[in-house]
Amino acid sequence: MSRVHANELGAATDTEAFLRLVLGKRQEPDDTWVFRGQRLAKWDLAPKIDRDEFVRYRTRKRWTRDEHERWLLKEFKKAARPHTRTGPEDSWEWLALGQHYGLATRLLDWTANPLGALYFAVEHIPDTADSAVWCYHHETDSSVSHPDPFCIPQVTAYWPAHITPRITVQGGCFTAHPSPASRARVTWPGEIRRIIIPRQARRRFRKDLMKMGITRGVLFPDLDGIAVSLNTRYSREQQPDEPGG
Repeated sequence: MSRVHANELGAATDTEAFLRLVLGKRQEPDDTWVFRGQRLAKWDLAPKIDRDEFVRYRTRKRWTRDEHERWLLKEFKKAARPHTRTGPEDSWEWLALGQHYGLATRLLDWTANPLGALYFAVEHIPDTADSAVWCYHHETDSSVSHPDPFCIPQVTAYWPAHITPRITVQGGCFTAHPSPASRARVTWPGEIRRIIIPRQARRRFRKDLMKMGITRGVLFPDLDGIAVSLNTRYSREQQPDEPGG
């Protein structure tokens, strides 16, 4: 799988520097930049279904990527139906629901909220490596028009219906990635930029985001998110730095 080559916007060592880099991006309804935070800057923009552990599994099973995906989605549907208040209406919505709960799919998460993306980039510790926030401006003709997500010819932008509270509060959207055989014949449509978050600045960003109300409890409006936010707020992680620290 070829790596995405992004034009670097630079490194942001504090929140003000980060905002200067992202606030100039267009946010019109039909002309939008979206953002994705990744804990490790070296990670590529690849959906979970294309990560090594899944590729090894389907290679051993002699499955194609589509067969692997369809099987996962079929099993997810069977188990998830009793837990959904409003059932997804099509395969796109089922993929979005599965993606938000960790299912391996061809979707990659993005958000219209750059501070939300920054939170996901710096959330986890220890701070042993640089993080990144990716910025993507999708071309309008690359948005969803195909009824079957398993037959898309190129990387496609997908803005789902608000079928879960998480999608709503995160301004969630996705890119859908075709199978590698077809992806090799197309390029990623639109502009890709990357902001590096140096490892030594990640703790400062976490504290700033906490002060601005960007917490896991806000981005994940459920009991799990609330519990994690409280644990973070009332732990050593949020205490003032010691002299020389």
